[in-house]
Amino acid sequence: MEAFNATQGAHGLPDLPVKPASLFTLGNLAGAAIVYVFAYGILAAIRKPSIPDSIPWVGREGKGWLAGLIATFKSTIHYKEWNNYGYEKYNKANRSFVVPNLPGAAAEIILPRSQMKWLIDQPDNVLSVSEAHYTQLHGEYSFITPQLLKDPYHEHVIHRSLARHLNALIPDIEDEAMVAVDDLLGLDTENWKSFNVWDMFIDIIPRITNRMMIGLPVARDKHYLANMVGFTNDIVRNMLLLSICPEALKPIVGRLAGTLPWYHWRQTARHSIPIVKQRLHDFSRKEAGDPAYKDWTPPNDYVSWHIKVAMAENRQDELDPSMITKRLTPINFASIHTTCLTALSTIIDLVASDPSRGFLAGIEEECTRVWKEENGNTTKDSLSRLYRTDSAIRESMRVSNFAQTIVGRVVVAPQGITNEAEGWHAPKGTMLTMNVHNIMHDPELYDQPESYDAFRHSREREAWEAKGAEEKTDKEEALRLRQKGMVTTGDTHFPWGHGRHACPGRFFVAHELKILISYLVRNYEIKHLEKRPETKWFGMNMIPATDTRIEIRRKKGTVKA
Repeated sequence: MEAFNATQGAHGLPDLPVKPASLFTLGNLAGAAIVYVFAYGILAAIRKPSIPDSIPWVGREGKGWLAGLIATFKSTIHYKEWNNYGYEKYNKANRSFVVPNLPGAAAEIILPRSQMKWLIDQPDNVLSVSEAHYTQLHGEYSFITPQLLKDPYHEHVIHRSLARHLNALIPDIEDEAMVAVDDLLGLDTENWKSFNVWDMFIDIIPRITNRMMIGLPVARDKHYLANMVGFTNDIVRNMLLLSICPEALKPIVGRLAGTLPWYHWRQTARHSIPIVKQRLHDFSRKEAGDPAYKDWTPPNDYVSWHIKVAMAENRQDELDPSMITKRLTPINFASIHTTCLTALSTIIDLVASDPSRGFLAGIEEECTRVWKEENGNTTKDSLSRLYRTDSAIRESMRVSNFAQTIVGRVVVAPQGITNEAEGWHAPKGTMLTMNVHNIMHDPELYDQPESYDAFRHSREREAWEAKGAEEKTDKEEALRLRQKGMVTTGDTHFPWGHGRHACPGRFFVAHELKILISYLVRNYEIKHLEKRPETKWFGMNMIPATDTRIEIRRKKGTVKA
């Protein structure tokens, strides 16, 4: 006791040798935070599903957590380079490999093209695409409620409904495209105007998307659209932010970042909930046999499809007005973000191509000719005959793809999964994926793969269609040429994904983009862009050229008196 040598306090007990307040200095708090993050990071690394030892790493020097930590930070700028190397050395030899991912994202096993069928044929209780989306998009924090991605009922509704209603949507898609383009680009036939291409499409495409989602007048409400675009931007920002955020900080950073998507959903709900409540009432009265609803027909939009499917399946949880409005958000995210990226790349690729190659002029000729053949009407058949336009979009999706890997699946089977072709076993929680960028840029699969050739996929089809009926007897050749369309997926073209989980909305997007491009080239002049902006990458994601501007002018003789 003598060695303690503490003084007595007023309470009769010895005072502490160190005052508690003196511990809470800025330096001590910072040090504690660093220790916490460091320790949590090591623990998280230990708990992560282990990559089989037989699978080679590219970009990671040495073993252990420190080598892994260094590699994850280097992956922000070297991922593409490492992925290219791994593709050439391993994937082409029918072997899988691993590239270190961003600090807040798990490393993925990148499979060779020869194993695509094995990957997509696995049942959902073994390899899960919804779990992959939940992981990649940080569904725990970014999507209002984890249920939206854990149980993607909206995808089920789209699968059940879109194909059967798509043709009837064409007039609405065309009407919204025409009005949105005219509103933004104007009708001045004398003066050229400069437009930011990204801003142009982020203004037009949400209107077309929501014409299909919820209809008029909400699809044109500026407050609703601004907040739906805000939600989309929130998801993209959070995806990047949480991908570089240490695991220890995600519960804090993720919940803070998740307040913005929630806020933007609440703002959109001010407009959508009254519509949804009225629609539910209308369906209820129709179902009850109310004579006043004898001739009532539900609007042809997602809200109606959702209610129909949920009623038929007795999903009472999915008939809650708030839940229906929440379901609109992930569909808007997928529809707005990826469609704007595709439209941006397509227009930039076209206007930056050498005019002597005739890409833009050829598309203008095709769109004008087909439009006149249909007496100014747009139909499913007329859209299917826009071979060059379809090819130009598909080619941009190939050359200017916006991710290094795709077709992600997470192992959800408790016992893991064994890859018989290579002999390795992946435990639960492991991410498997395909090397989309390098497959679609492989010179063994595509001639001059780095070159944008807008008509790469349409020349053979046009030559075939020009033949007489007596010459077109080869059914296999006809099928092969039809599979060159932008919505067709395969093991050499899969920006939409592939297999039963390929993007269910791709048919709508194809119609939307072809209608939009057709209207643009028929009614507006677009100046040639001297140089295409250089593509930049952050980790596995392409950074779009959102600052690119082009000059546009309304064509003379296209404005109705």
